[in-house]
Amino acid sequence: MRVLITGATGYIGSRVARRLHAKGHAVVAAVRDEASAARLRDMDVPAEPLRASLDDTEILADAARAADAVVHLAFEHRANDLAAAVGQDRRVAEAFVEALAGTGKCLIGTTATGVVGNTGKVPVGEDHPTEPGYPAAIRREVEGCYVAAARRDVRTAVIRPSILTHSDALNSVAPRLVSAARKAGAAHHIGSGENQVTCVHVDDLADLYVLALEKAPPGRIYNGAGANVATGDVARWIGRALELPVASASREQAGALWGPFFAMLLALDNRMSNERARAELGWRPYEATNRLEDDIPLIAARLA
Repeated sequence: MRVLITGATGYIGSRVARRLHAKGHAVVAAVRDEASAARLRDMDVPAEPLRASLDDTEILADAARAADAVVHLAFEHRANDLAAAVGQDRRVAEAFVEALAGTGKCLIGTTATGVVGNTGKVPVGEDHPTEPGYPAAIRREVEGCYVAAARRDVRTAVIRPSILTHSDALNSVAPRLVSAARKAGAAHHIGSGENQVTCVHVDDLADLYVLALEKAPPGRIYNGAGANVATGDVARWIGRALELPVASASREQAGALWGPFFAMLLALDNRMSNERARAELGWRPYEATNRLEDDIPLIAARLA
């Protein structure tokens, strides 16, 4: 198939593009400018570049019509303006839906497990409601666009990457936590550290995108959660790797250490079930990849 992908120079998107290529698909990657096209080449991502930013919805729609499937991963994080970023994401989703309506082609969107907010102590499925007043809940409106598009003969799916999507690479959340611990002289968690968040190896997550492209029924959402880990355990793994003590921090203190956005995410009790992806797609995370506790020492060594 000819697959259009956005976000192919990103941490997750580059892995998805490589997985698609390995499966024999021809990949077309939307890039916003020549610098992004150069980065695509430098990263050795096997894709044909298409000059289009997320604001170029007409170009993206035309490219979608020419493709056999679309995988949309790009999300333009805007400091202190989540609503604007989500509005842009919704416009892109709507443009893709309009382009593919009536074709039966596959369209995969991306949000995050964090859109649900606090879940309580039991892992929850994809239909669990978002806690009232949680800021990131507006991203679920975009999920609704994809789900509704299934009624217009578009084979849509939404993937929710984990809060701690990891590998030994240095462009994810875990390296930020390791660097902050080294700078502070201690590895921190918020409060008691008993709250849990989702984690997944980035290669397993890339596999989930490809499985959804190949097998997902229309209108499905999948939690890209390989496991749920206590934030206190994450701090202990970092402390052990760096030979540093572990300490508790308030959310405000954590914001100063990691940035307010990551402090918000790592203060959540966000426990997700992956049973739907296992049952419907045959997804098997962590069968052949490192777990987070294995990657943290590798990250620490690379940052030394």
